[in-house]
Amino acid sequence: MMEERRESLVEMTAAEYIVNMCRIVRDEVNELATMLKAYQEGKLTGELGKIYERVRNIKNKGEELVVLVMEYLVKSSEVVFYSSSYINMIRTLDRVLQQIDGVAYRVFLAHENKLLLDKDVLDTFIKVIELEKKQIQELENAIMRIRLSPKAVLENVNNIFEVEEEIDTIYRKSLFEIYARYSGYITALLILKDIFEHLEETSDFLKNIGEEIRYLAMARSTT
Repeated sequence: MMEERRESLVEMTAAEYIVNMCRIVRDEVNELATMLKAYQEGKLTGELGKIYERVRNIKNKGEELVVLVMEYLVKSSEVVFYSSSYINMIRTLDRVLQQIDGVAYRVFLAHENKLLLDKDVLDTFIKVIELEKKQIQELENAIMRIRLSPKAVLENVNNIFEVEEEIDTIYRKSLFEIYARYSGYITALLILKDIFEHLEETSDFLKNIGEEIRYLAMARSTT
């Protein structure tokens, strides 16, 4: 009985850590959206630089939490039956942090080099970011309910998958349009391609976390 209570407490703490990490990722994504809107409005490079610095600070905060959570989960791995799933989730969220930072860096680089980007392209980036915020929210909701209502989180997971498919469709369509529109502007083409690929991979990583949650939900539902 005591061992079960200890396992329950450890897993509850692990879930809280994952939720906190989701919130840090969401903060970073929000700053990226702010950065793109500032780019759209033609803000000075110094102003964009301040926003990018905030993105970096959030990323660093997330990385510190990743180390803390990994140490906690590794030490508790013998107690928590599903510790490997929580480890996979925190590692993948760390990769999301790196992807978003990569996008922010390229946006800052484009602005610093005075690359002129169409409003439609920037609007598409912002749309994808808003969709990824939905994925993050669904992940957060699922993690908060996974222990007590494992079957209920499958709806959250399905929503994550649906958003990923929508982003994938936008990615394929918009990347083709960028190739056509910027075919003679190689520097802008390369940066935009990188941004799109980072955003698309971010959505894929969030989907991977959703798959891990689905595994946890199904495993718990059968016990």
